[in-house]
Amino acid sequence: MAQLTVRGDELIVRLAWWEKIAARRGDVKVPLCAVTKATVEPSWRRALRGTPGRGIWIPGALCLGVREHAGTRDFVAIRARKLPVTCIDLRSTASPFARIVISDRVPQATAAMVRTTLDRLPDDSGRLNVPTAPAPKPAWLPGSSPAPCPTAGL
Repeated sequence: MAQLTVRGDELIVRLAWWEKIAARRGDVKVPLCAVTKATVEPSWRRALRGTPGRGIWIPGALCLGVREHAGTRDFVAIRARKLPVTCIDLRSTASPFARIVISDRVPQATAAMVRTTLDRLPDDSGRLNVPTAPAPKPAWLPGSSPAPCPTAGL
């Protein structure tokens, strides 16, 4: 089964050996800067766009390869089941594909991993986009007790 991974500054779709033969291509690699969003589509049928191109297309069972859609291309690796799929939308100017759609056992986790990686990419100024949370304030000042001060005459 195809698997999305991130290595360095690339998003990689790793294909099994039989998927490489069926799709007539190797692993798909796109730069992370081309990724615009990562979502989960509840219905695998809604994720398919355009007409089948190079690959293997068995209706209701397997969709694997490249689909042509409005002058762009989508890469699809779907095993037709009742599970949702992960959709990665891309800038077609920076990538050979406009969308990557992958069947996954845990698509929510895969999409969240891609979104987290995108959040940590450097912005135009070269700084990382790491969200910083404010430091928690202590309930009491260091060196003093949080208990009320006892009276001296007791």
